[in-house]
Amino acid sequence: MHDAWADEPWIVDVHGPDDDLPRLPADVLQSHGDVLAVLLHLVGPERAGPPALWFLLLDDEDRCLPLVLPVNDVPLRADPAVAAQVMTGLASVLDREAPGGSLVVACVRAGGGDRGAFETSWAAALREAADDRGLRVRAVAALGANRARILEW
Repeated sequence: MHDAWADEPWIVDVHGPDDDLPRLPADVLQSHGDVLAVLLHLVGPERAGPPALWFLLLDDEDRCLPLVLPVNDVPLRADPAVAAQVMTGLASVLDREAPGGSLVVACVRAGGGDRGAFETSWAAALREAADDRGLRVRAVAALGANRARILEW
């Protein structure tokens, strides 16, 4: 039988799980250094790209789940409606797949890596949306092309 979809260009990989992302560690993320190391490895060269938010989901023991959500094309000023929508979806996934789990947020932009207007506005909007949904945020990081740090939540 002929597969009518076999030559469609949008089919990236029909042979298994998406393996475009680096392998996530199986160890518990015990410190801010552990969290930052995973994020730097995960985001890689996209740290030098346009503004984005990355969400890494953790189980109830702070181990990485095999789910990462990058959100591209985000505005420089936070949009509370977008923050609420993303947090609602992530809360649902954690409730179903890892009750008691949490997430790590990375505010990524080429000139970032510290507390700027982009990081400050998104951290505040995401914090409010997470609190409204009872969602635990393990850490918020700022990642830029040349620097990175964990922000105070």
